[in-house]
Amino acid sequence: MAVPAVARAACTTHNGAKAELTARGGLVKNARVVDDGDLVTAAGITSGLELALHLVRREVSADVATRAEGVLEYEARRTVWTP
Repeated sequence: MAVPAVARAACTTHNGAKAELTARGGLVKNARVVDDGDLVTAAGITSGLELALHLVRREVSADVATRAEGVLEYEARRTVWTP
């Protein structure tokens, strides 16, 4: 059975769930963050921080994202898979 949100969409998840997500119809990419336009997914705990900072950068500004990195004391890798 397909997962409607990811069926035929580029996505990622934790390594332990990639095979299941693929089996359910996701086009799983080996990446920490995948931005397929309307669907943005992350691979794990710190990848969630990457996803959040990516969305701030994409939707607000690079300056605000950089300031958020400082507040979080986390330097984003900025390695986002996009089609």
